Order: sequence, then structure tokens, then C-alpha cells
Amino acid sequence: MKPIGFDKKRASEILDAQGIDVLVASTDVNVFYTTGLPTLHVANNPILWVLKNQFPYIALIRRDGEVSLFYWMVFSSLDKFSWVKDATGIISPQQAMKMVSDKLAEWGVESGKTVGLESLMPRYQAEHLASKFSGVKFIDGDSAFLRMRLVKSKEERERIKRSTAIAEKAIEQTIGGIHEGIVDYDLLKMARRTIVDEGAEGWDHLTIGIGSADPEAPGVGTVMKRGDIARLDIGAVWKGYVSDVSRHVVIGDIPEGADEVVERMIKVQEFCVDQIRPGADPNEVYKATMKFHQPLKPEVKPIITCHSIGLECEEAQVFSRMGKANFLIEENMVVDIEVWQNFKDLGLIGIEDCYHITKKGCERISSLDKRIFVK
Repeated sequence: MKPIGFDKKRASEILDAQGIDVLVASTDVNVFYTTGLPTLHVANNPILWVLKNQFPYIALIRRDGEVSLFYWMVFSSLDKFSWVKDATGIISPQQAMKMVSDKLAEWGVESGKTVGLESLMPRYQAEHLASKFSGVKFIDGDSAFLRMRLVKSKEERERIKRSTAIAEKAIEQTIGGIHEGIVDYDLLKMARRTIVDEGAEGWDHLTIGIGSADPEAPGVGTVMKRGDIARLDIGAVWKGYVSDVSRHVVIGDIPEGADEVVERMIKVQEFCVDQIRPGADPNEVYKATMKFHQPLKPEVKPIITCHSIGLECEEAQVFSRMGKANFLIEENMVVDIEVWQNFKDLGLIGIEDCYHITKKGCERISSLDKRIFVK
């Protein structure tokens, strides 16, 4: 069985560059990425994720790219999911940590060596390792995992494309079912039903807002009226990989001024897309895009965000108001580019799409019409 996205050679180069002798994966996403073990909360049966407090899963990645895995021994289908041959079953957190310590010792981890840990590693695990290896330097390993995951394999890109198609189908079906008087929890039901019927394991997010209602907290009984703009921002999960697409729909006439905002946000997004290519500096792309917008509407500062997408929706911020990445853009990254503006009392309106970064630039993955849909 071949890895989905994990590349032994790339992992080795990253660990060597960062001076890490062993990198430890302890969260669901990074254990799945490095081993294929179905640890995600959207697995067909997320039992490993549910029981991780009693039966933790841990993967060790050596500087040469070799991987060792520890997992709940009752799970007897390892060979159907994982490509890792050095795998050991455990029956308790205590046994897991003893075996991890033994493996690290076997691999020659001793005083003067460097081990990378995830910042979200359970405290008891980090404390155990620190007590067993007092002369070892423990550092934050998050950036190493991020560097590995940023560049997507062909299989990963195909999964994101399929996830995106499902999210867009959910948006289309929900728009098709919208009518005056519909309640927000009915929109949620339509989106969920479509996502499952299209073969996805589930949804990453269902950000749905009607009018001035909070789109981050749908399902509170908001009724849609004529003239309300509904925001449908949906991410599906297909074979572990997520998507992120957003569109607007209105019943009747589009509120005055909304069309102008969306058209301008589309122009800004498309300019931003044209600046993104392998080797581009995220900070320079952000500055150029903000400069492009300035003469279009000098009194407005749009919210422009680009984030990497993969096993997590916001895998890493490439650039936004909150900061810019300290790495250059690489070929075969997959990013989400979103541009928003506050509109009257209706919150944010704008546009959001996913793109694959090729040798020549950005290839759009999402395909829905970018303008406001009218019912």
C-alpha cells in the first residue's frame, strides 16, 4: 500500500533541514497523514478517534523518513489502511508511552539529540518523554508537519477536487430548495443530505447565514424573507480531505449595492490569483492585492485571505490581515482564496474558491458561477 500524501524523501529533507532526529505525531490529522491509520473524526467508524484518550495512537518519523506506529491493538485491519510495517498494538496509555520510549532508545535518541513534538500533544505524553530523555532537546515540530503537508500529491489533489465538487453540489441543491419562509435548519438539512448522498464521509463546516443572522451559528430558527442575502459557505470531507467554497443567494431583488460589492470582490480575487505562482512571496502578493483594490474603493479595506487546504480547512495561513507565512509559495500547494467586505447590517459578502498551484500559476478547482444567485 502506498502513502496518500506522505513522502519519505521530502520528510527526510525537512527533518534534516530543521535538525530534527525524530518527529513525533500524536494528533489525529498527523498520524493519519504519516501512517494512513483511520484516526480522523470522519472515518467510516471513528472508533480510534473516540477512544484515543484510553488507547492513544502515536507515530515516530525518523530523520531518514522511516516511520514507526503505535495503535490500539484491538484494531485488526491495519494492513487495509496503513503502509507502515513497523507497527505495534497497545492496550493502555502507559504501555504506549513505554513502547514509544523503548523505540526512541532503539533509534539512538540520547543526550544531544533533537525530538520534535506537536504543540497539541497531550500533556502526559510530553511530560513522560521529557522525564525519560532528560538530555534530549525537545522542540516544536508543528512547522515540520506543515512543510510536509503543504505540497500535495496527485492523490491528495484528486481528493480535494472531489470534495470540492461535493461541496458545490450541496450549495447548488440548497439554493435550489430555497424559498420564502424557509428556516435555516432546513438549509442545514439539505446541505447535509446532499453531502452524504454524494458519497462524502461528512462535512468540515456548514457556515450558513440568512440576512443579518450569524453564519457561524446557523440552525437557530432564522426565517428567510424576500430581499435577504443567504451565505452558503460549505466544506465537505472526502476520504479525509476537505473543501471550502462560498456563494450567496437572494430571493427577489438583490439589495442595492450588493452586486457592486461582489463584482469588486471578484475582481480583487482574480487579481490575487494572477499574482500567485511557485516562488511568490505571500507578503508581496498580499500587498499587491491590497494596492490593486485601493483605487476601486479607497474608503474600504477588504478582507483578503489565502490559506492552504488539505486534511484541514485552514491548514496554514498563507496571508491575511492576521499575518503572512514565512515560506514561499510552492508548486502543488492547494489554497483557498477569499475576499470579503462588510455590507450594511448583513455581515460579510464576497467570494471564496479553491485553487491548485501549478508551474504556471493557479488552476481553479471550484466551478460555480461567482455572482449572487437569484431565486
